[in-house]
Amino acid sequence: MKSRVGRFVVADLPRRARCWGASLAVLLICFSAIRLKAQQTQPDTNAGFEGQPVTSVVIAAASSVDLNAMRQLIKQQSGQPFSNDALRESVQALQQTQKFSQVQVSIDPEQNGIRVLFILQPADYVGTIEFPGIGTRLPYTQLLQSVSIPQQTAYFPELLEAGKNNLLNYLHKNGYFAAEVQPEIQRDEPHRVVNLIFRCTLKKQARIRDIKLSGMSERESADLQKALKGIWAMLKAESLKPGQKYSQQRVDKSIAFMRAHLRSNTRLAPVIKLSATNYDASTNRVDVVLDVTPGLRVSVRVSGAHVSRRMLRKLVPVYEEDAADQDLIEEGKRNLTAYFQTKGYFDVTVDSHTDHQGGAVNIAYEVSRGSKHRLSGVYFDGNEYFSDKQLREHVSVEKGLFFLHGSYSEQLVSKSVAALIGLYKDEGFESVSIKPKVEDFNPEVVVTFEIKEGPRDTVAALDVTGNKTQPLSALEHKNALRLKPGKPFSPKFQELDRTDLLAAYLDRGYLNAAVRSSAAPTPEDPHKINVTFAVEEGPHTNISDVVFLGEKHTRPKLIEKVAETSVKPGQSLSEGESLQAESDLYNLGIFDWVNVNALRPIVDQSTEELLIKVHESALNTMDIGLGLEIIPRDGNVPTNSVVVPGIPPISLGNKFTVSQKSYVGPRVEFDFSRHNLWGSAQTGTIGTIVSRLDQRVFANYSDPRFIGSSWSSLLSVSAERTTENPIYTAEEGLASLQFQKALNKKRTKNLILRYSFQRIDLYNIIIPNLVLPSDQRVRLSTFDVEYTRDTRDKPLDAHHGVYQTFDFGVTSKAFGASDDFLRFLGQTAFYFPVKPWLVWANNFRLGLAEPFNGSEVPLAERFFSGGADSLRGYPINGAGPQRPVPVCSNPSDPSTCTLISVPVGGDMLFIFNSEARFPLPIYHGLGGVIFYDGGNVYSSINLRQFADQFTHSVGIGLRYQTPVGPIRFDVGYRITSVPGVNAAQYFVTVGQSF
Repeated sequence: MKSRVGRFVVADLPRRARCWGASLAVLLICFSAIRLKAQQTQPDTNAGFEGQPVTSVVIAAASSVDLNAMRQLIKQQSGQPFSNDALRESVQALQQTQKFSQVQVSIDPEQNGIRVLFILQPADYVGTIEFPGIGTRLPYTQLLQSVSIPQQTAYFPELLEAGKNNLLNYLHKNGYFAAEVQPEIQRDEPHRVVNLIFRCTLKKQARIRDIKLSGMSERESADLQKALKGIWAMLKAESLKPGQKYSQQRVDKSIAFMRAHLRSNTRLAPVIKLSATNYDASTNRVDVVLDVTPGLRVSVRVSGAHVSRRMLRKLVPVYEEDAADQDLIEEGKRNLTAYFQTKGYFDVTVDSHTDHQGGAVNIAYEVSRGSKHRLSGVYFDGNEYFSDKQLREHVSVEKGLFFLHGSYSEQLVSKSVAALIGLYKDEGFESVSIKPKVEDFNPEVVVTFEIKEGPRDTVAALDVTGNKTQPLSALEHKNALRLKPGKPFSPKFQELDRTDLLAAYLDRGYLNAAVRSSAAPTPEDPHKINVTFAVEEGPHTNISDVVFLGEKHTRPKLIEKVAETSVKPGQSLSEGESLQAESDLYNLGIFDWVNVNALRPIVDQSTEELLIKVHESALNTMDIGLGLEIIPRDGNVPTNSVVVPGIPPISLGNKFTVSQKSYVGPRVEFDFSRHNLWGSAQTGTIGTIVSRLDQRVFANYSDPRFIGSSWSSLLSVSAERTTENPIYTAEEGLASLQFQKALNKKRTKNLILRYSFQRIDLYNIIIPNLVLPSDQRVRLSTFDVEYTRDTRDKPLDAHHGVYQTFDFGVTSKAFGASDDFLRFLGQTAFYFPVKPWLVWANNFRLGLAEPFNGSEVPLAERFFSGGADSLRGYPINGAGPQRPVPVCSNPSDPSTCTLISVPVGGDMLFIFNSEARFPLPIYHGLGGVIFYDGGNVYSSINLRQFADQFTHSVGIGLRYQTPVGPIRFDVGYRITSVPGVNAAQYFVTVGQSF
């Protein structure tokens, strides 16, 4: 969107004219204005724009104003150089009509000059911008950006034509060359809003007829076009060929593919530009013309040491930048030096030579590695304020442990020096000096950071001036100032405090507030600093009214209900609360664009209307999948385990096999969702999955504001029949109704009320006693209450915070269940950063299940433990009570039989996990853990049994960071002896254990 870089404000006469500071070449010149029959003053001279060509002079005013009559009063004309005198005369003439409370002048840069906009208050402002006829074919946010009309823009008729041209240009780039746009307006007089409507007729999207590559031979062009049609280009969604629908985005992606395809070991990537799109309206086809400038021929060689071609491309930036200037060659030299130093060759030298021959560049790096070294020590000399231990946490060089050579390079040393200087300066040592000394005791190397701390700067006095309406205690409510008398002084803390003070004013409705900071030493001591924050509060603005725009199907009452928790008439126009209202409306899931902002920019008004603009997402979404399914009907047997609905995985041992038979048949997946039902943000979804061995139907209904309350609700119903596993046939039905409420504004605490009914029927079980008869037909009808609290920084790899969940449920035959019992499961995990590199993580779990009325707890609701996420000294679900079951592939052949342990589960669970997590300097992203796991699963709730059967496990593990979370390898050893269960176990999975 276009940014406004100049605004002239004529304020009411009783208020003094103010000059606004420059920002990003923005010069704001303030005029004094008049109330009716009031005196006027002259505007400041605007030398910055003087003499620049004026491309247009436009007027924004209310619909009742005669714009032609007002144009006669304006001396500054389009096509003439900008004149500050002409502007002054124009403002005076408009003021003398006594029809306007304010006259504002805005100057906007354009391609060929500047546009001068006169805003005659009260004026109309742009409300919503709509694009009927486009539907969901193009994203609304991109359409909004394409017309280049910022929020809080005063309306003037010329906006329509400019927006139309910008939109047509965007549509052409997306292949709609025959599109037609008819702009119109819709006025909302009571709120001084003009909604802009661009009615679009897209017609058919043009297709590519031909692709022409200039700058290449016919043979090279044919080879490249063949690659663009190939499988690899199609898989990467970067293909470009005749017949495809045209869009500039498609062409841009294909250009990236072409550059990569043409780049080789001897040539850098070429420069490829879209030079023309020749559209033929009669056929609705486009000829795409691309100019190709071949890349520079480059040869990069390394002598004296081996560097793989892949690593060389990473280290020498000529490949990444596709250029071979001397700066990039020198950067490659530094990178190669650092690379070999990290390999232990600390005194390596690298020389570079460049040879230009006939348009080609030959780059040669000569490496002299020297002998391999080991960093045996990192020391600090001269530090008094910080201990060696504190400083060591901020350096990147690390001593080698055992056979490792450590982490050392000149780049790491420089990085460490910068980090240490920053640490000292943050604590007030502005004149600190740190020099590294590297001593080579071949093959041992010692690095010493020689520190001259110098005197420490502290705050002598802190003065906040200009805060006439807001006491300092109120401004520090969220963020206390870091600079206080006696505390260390640093420019960093000074800027952070200034930012926090400004944010406090913005959140309190002072949207034009400004905060300047200054610091000066006292006359007595140059290291005692007087700090001053000078505040210009500006006007305090309240919300006069909240106006909703853009809703078509959504009930305005719903938007009002959601937004009023943050913004409502009478309260301060807070920037933070406006952003919170936007977030809350987005969370409804029915809008793809939300904007909450004042009707017009805040100048000096004490009240202003707040506009809540929304754009609704598509009401209907549908997904259909058709395919051919080939299923080897062997269940989970190849992994020696079977997963039966309602019970944990069961290991079948190595001898058990089943007859594998592949089934071939169609697979159909379908789901349809209707969003924003009845305009209340409710969503209904129905769907099905049908294949030869698995059939499933489901329906969901969600309401984020149940009956207009702050509770959300979710109703789910599903039924499934599966024969995918040859060991059994399962039929499962589930119905649940859930209500959820956030207990705090950050949504870190939640309360969930749930009722669920589940029926599981198992039959055709080919392994006798694998599932006891009492567990083959189970009905569960449960009311439960759940509380969750989650303040973790990263759920998959937390470094600080707390995660808690407590779930209490009642299952009863009175509700339709097959058993009567109570069940509780609670978990508390907390993460504490002991050091920047060390995290101590702890997790407690307690589960209790108690039958009543002479009933028992079904297997599906008992507790199980053992494995990667609980007790790592046991195999999966290997802790607690087990029962032996004989399993035979051929019952008549005893050699095919084996005795397996089937977990029985228990009525009580207690687990305590404790881990120390730390990085390993061996490889970037690699970490280690030392852990302890204690607890067990108990057949009944019994304190004596709890003590007697409590088990202990210890272990170590590795973690490797990936974009989806850490890959985890753990080895656990159970100290407590358990007959028949191997004491050592290992696990490989993704994510931390808790």
